[in-house]
Amino acid sequence: MLRLLALGLVSGWLLMGLTLNAAEPTVLPLWPEGAPGAVGTEETDKPSLTIWLPEAGKNTRTGVVVCPGGGYGGLAIDHEGKQIAEFFTRQGVATFMLKYRLAPKYKHPTPMLDVQRAIRLVRSRADDFAIDPNRLGVMGFSAGGHLASTAATHFDAGAKEAVDPIDQASCRPDFAILCYPVITMDAAITHGGSRRNLLGENPPQDLVDLMSNEKQVTPETPPTFLFHTTEDAAVLPENAILFYSALRKAKVPAELHIYERGRHGVGLAQSDKQLSSWPDRLLGWLSLRGYLDRPKVVAATPEEAAKDHDFAVQGEYAGDIPTADGPVKYGVQIIAEGQGKFAVVAYRGGLPGDGWDGSEKKRGSGTMENWEVRFKGDEAHAIWKNGALEIQDPKGAVVAQLGKVIRRSPTLGQKPDTGAVVLFDGTSGAAFPGAKLTADGLLMQGVTSLQTFGSCRLHLEFRLPYQPEDRGQARGNSGCYLQGRYEVQMLDSFGLEGEDNECGGLYSVKRPDLNMCFPPLAWQTYDIEYKAAEYDEAGKKTKNATLTVRHNGVTIHQDVELPKATTAAPVAESAAPGPLHLQDHGNPVRYRNIWLVETK
Repeated sequence: MLRLLALGLVSGWLLMGLTLNAAEPTVLPLWPEGAPGAVGTEETDKPSLTIWLPEAGKNTRTGVVVCPGGGYGGLAIDHEGKQIAEFFTRQGVATFMLKYRLAPKYKHPTPMLDVQRAIRLVRSRADDFAIDPNRLGVMGFSAGGHLASTAATHFDAGAKEAVDPIDQASCRPDFAILCYPVITMDAAITHGGSRRNLLGENPPQDLVDLMSNEKQVTPETPPTFLFHTTEDAAVLPENAILFYSALRKAKVPAELHIYERGRHGVGLAQSDKQLSSWPDRLLGWLSLRGYLDRPKVVAATPEEAAKDHDFAVQGEYAGDIPTADGPVKYGVQIIAEGQGKFAVVAYRGGLPGDGWDGSEKKRGSGTMENWEVRFKGDEAHAIWKNGALEIQDPKGAVVAQLGKVIRRSPTLGQKPDTGAVVLFDGTSGAAFPGAKLTADGLLMQGVTSLQTFGSCRLHLEFRLPYQPEDRGQARGNSGCYLQGRYEVQMLDSFGLEGEDNECGGLYSVKRPDLNMCFPPLAWQTYDIEYKAAEYDEAGKKTKNATLTVRHNGVTIHQDVELPKATTAAPVAESAAPGPLHLQDHGNPVRYRNIWLVETK
């Protein structure tokens, strides 16, 4: 495909890829400066999380903290940790394997403090891990199941006055998954080794009761999935039954599966034809509760959009690429389409409004892969990484780099002309009855000015939301209606063809001469010269309204006649003046710096 970039875009796009895939896990200490109560400095004294993140195109924004088993004296980190993480990331679930502190050095409450800290840490850094802080669960196996059930029954909302932001976060999991779990500390039922390692040889009864988690279930305990086997002789299935019964009594949603056969510690049970179905039961339960759904991204601010890894890649790139005829400037627009999917447009000569002559352009599409954008072709390829497009020859040698371009309209922030009517300057929405402002002083869509106008020059600044999974008129839609009658369309049509129902279009009248739409969440400008329609004394129209539109400083309409009011116009055509109307199409479009000068 890159021959299109490096060799003049003479063939079709073959492939574009851009995938977020944390194939290699990372390790994060729970307390970088040292864990509280640590009795040494060895690795066993340093609790940590090993982190696997799913491919961006599969990301459900759900996360789970996994507690491997081992009787509180060891950790089965392969089949109850690493294998579980690989299983979950294939489902789009971020996985955080907990290495917690163990006997003989550590007893209760140390493991509990470790799992609580793990949940707080992940929740406080949810944006970094691209998960929803309200979609974070805990999972445990055997003694790790006891620890997970401890997290599900011993939690708090966080200390809001704490200096450490991690300590401010809640440690309550949103769901729990307990696999052949130790639950009770009752000597008649519990796993003796786990009880001894956690509580000591002869623990007091009040401590036994406190850590018998079936006795700690309340209506606030999170929904829980349990899996066990009848044949389990190490941890009796009565443990899971006790917890399930307590959940039912507290009216907490729960699902319990007890298989007839299967030894203790089977993990995913991949070699057992019957028992290996339990992960499917788990996925069904998670799906039932909505945790495997991939939430649609709708971001009204750059801060919200930054939670989606695709947003950092979307945008405009430009630079010179060597060809047989010498260096040629190219512009590239990468458009996020949601869940790691992208469209791409390449323009020979430069970006629209900045070098492109309107002739040659090529389109392509692809998906995310390995934290990079890959363009592949017969004779060359490129890689997006670190915010730029690196152009390479077939042997992998770098021949050029296209840097990311952040364009700014030349009229952005333009001060009102002398005699202008200021409709919105960020201090008050009084010019628009019923107007709503954001916390940072931006005007929300769906307003109509109190004052009415005839012919005028209008300056308007707007910002379209980031809605990568929406298409057509559902994607960042609004409209600027002159006199409430004639619409200049607003829409996230970045990288599209530029039709009459896209950004800058005069709906059902004329498409823009050039699609000058910037990427979503970039501030954009309309500078419009509007001449109102003329009417005779009998009220008959004798001359159509006309307008000239500059979009981001580039003229996209010049003296265009408007033969009729736009279909959705709130004000009918007449000789009377009319308001400025900013349409509400259900998308969070924002406005600022709106002013106009009345003309003859």
